[in-house]
Formats: sequence, C-alpha cells, structure tokens
Amino acid sequence: MPVGPELRFLDRTHVMFQGKRYLFFGGTDYHRLASHPEVLAACRQEAESGGLSCAGSRITTGNNPLYERLEEKLSNFLGVEEVALCSGGYLSNTVALEALADDYQRFFIDSDAHVSLRGPARCLAPERVSTFRHAEPGDLSRQIQNSLHSGERPLVLTDGVVSHNGALSPLGEYWEIVRSRGGLLLIDDAHGIGTVGPSGKGSPEAARLPPVAFVQTGTLSKALGTFGGLVAGSTALAARIIDRSQAFVGATAIPPPIAAAAIRSIEILQENPGMISGLQTRTAQVRERLTAMGFVTGSSPAPIISITHRDTARNERLRLILLEHGLYMPLIRDYPGSPPGGHFRLTLSSVHTDQDVTCLLEAIAQSCD
Repeated sequence: MPVGPELRFLDRTHVMFQGKRYLFFGGTDYHRLASHPEVLAACRQEAESGGLSCAGSRITTGNNPLYERLEEKLSNFLGVEEVALCSGGYLSNTVALEALADDYQRFFIDSDAHVSLRGPARCLAPERVSTFRHAEPGDLSRQIQNSLHSGERPLVLTDGVVSHNGALSPLGEYWEIVRSRGGLLLIDDAHGIGTVGPSGKGSPEAARLPPVAFVQTGTLSKALGTFGGLVAGSTALAARIIDRSQAFVGATAIPPPIAAAAIRSIEILQENPGMISGLQTRTAQVRERLTAMGFVTGSSPAPIISITHRDTARNERLRLILLEHGLYMPLIRDYPGSPPGGHFRLTLSSVHTDQDVTCLLEAIAQSCD
C-alpha cells in the first residue's frame, strides 16, 4: 500500500530509516512524551492490571474511572470548566460539531482548515456553509455581512495552528467579527495544545480569547505523546455532547492504559513548565537562523517550521545532504498545503540538544551555498 516511508523509533530523538540510524526532526511528538519512561511505566502498569480495552461505550459499560481522571487533568491544564474525551483526535471535531450545530444557523470555514474540520462540515446543509480565504479576517467579515440574516448566529471553523507551517490563525480578529452577532469559534488546536501560549494552553491562550469566545478541540497524540481526542469548553457543552453526539455515544473509549499514560504526560508538563517555554525559545532561535539563510519562516512560537528552496532539484539536494549528515527531516511533496517543489516540515522538540540543532542548521546552510 503506497503510504509514507517506514520509520522505526529507536529512542527519543532517533529513528531507523532504510537500515540506518538518523537524528529525527519530524513528526508531532513535540516533547517526546511518547517514549518518556514514566509515561511508559504508567501505561504498562495499567495494561498489566486492567487489560488493553474498556470494550464498550462510556454510556453503557465502558466508563473506566481513568477517563474522568484524565478529563479532570485536561480541564485543569487547559483552564476550562470541562473536557469531553474522544476516541481519537480526528473525531473531536465531529463530536464538537454534532453538539453545536443546532445552536448556529451559518457556518464559516477556513479554506485551508484540516480535513477533520472539513469532513463533518460536509454533513451540514450546503446552503448554510461558506468558505472564507485562509487566515483572512477581512474575507470572513465580508461573507458574514453578505450572508448572515438578522437573528442568525455564526460558527467559525478554523485551525488554531496551521499544521504544515506552524502559523497561528488570527483568532482575536475572528472573535471581534463574530462576538456582536452571538458567534463562536470552533478551534482545532491539535498542534497548539502543549506548545503554544504562555502556559501551553494553546492558541486561544496565545490570542487572549475569553472563554465565551471558543470551543477548543485537540488530540492527545501530539504534544502529549499518547492517543485520543478532546473537546474543551463549558459544562453545558459537555452535557450537549452526551445528548447530541452519536460519535461520542457510539464509540469505544481509548484504551485505559493510554489514558493512564496521558494522565502522567499532563503531570510531567505541569511539573516542568520549562519544557514548554524552552521549546518556544528554541523555536524562535531556529526561525531567526533560518530567516538569515533566506528562508521565509514566519514568527509563530509553534515548533513546526516549513522551509523550501521552491525548486524540486534544490530540495532534493538538501534531502541528500541531511541524510549524509545523519539527519532525517521529511520532504513533503504531495500533501495539502505543500508549495511548488515541496517543502521540509521541520519540527523541533524540547528533548533535542543544542548540538542536535546546530548540526541541523549547519547541514541546511550547506544547501544554500
């Protein structure tokens, strides 16, 4: 089956690719918690004592006590009233939209929104859905003025952090556009939770949004290094999820060992806030160095950086240089959002050393000669 290259993780920063060991600057395990020994121990202990699966919906026989503990940990970490745990990060937007759709009459979706937002939006009546140009508040404002009737409420669907280059969406401007019309932002913050904002609460924190402005969805599979999805908001929203979301009610919950691992992941981040602030500092430094080389990187604190020579041959040369230096950074050619000639989706982690980053930057600089 034609999927991505075979990669096997060897430790927290290295992978095996085509029989060789490489320092890895890809993926989305931004704090390498997926291989943290304490996270693994929590997972192992629960698996040995309680097995691998709850084997049922949380509405019937599958409501393991770990799930409520995890939801409490997540709500505390994100600073919200309540969190609903979902079976997968991809499903979190479906769950949220099923809970919210009846309360809003018009839906406005960013043209580059992740497929997990666009997918459930297709289930809405087409005449109620409008697409606005990516990250352009002016276009959103025009579309709302032209299509929203008196008494109708708008719901804006957008990523908090753009997955292919780490850019932050202009959430504050979106909120100013919809707040007087009873609107709300549904923010897919898969890449923002645990990496963005002063305390890692994500893109709404970075944008200083009030709680009434947004519902935040996300995943445990990126900065938290485990698996599962979440919908974060008010207690009333959590009640509507149980009442209205078939994707929540009908699904088997995540494996309890994964829930135990996620609880420990959150605790580690809370106990070590320097992991988040340090990663943001490192990201800013790397963006600055890459900008000096001539790359356009933006200024986002998210640890996703897109670089490209905008030329297929030069990008291929950089790929080979990286491999020669024992570095693996994925060259992405045929994926939504990829520029002409493809691009490298560089991701940093809080576990990479200064020496690791120096080796990477020196190899990239060699491709600019």
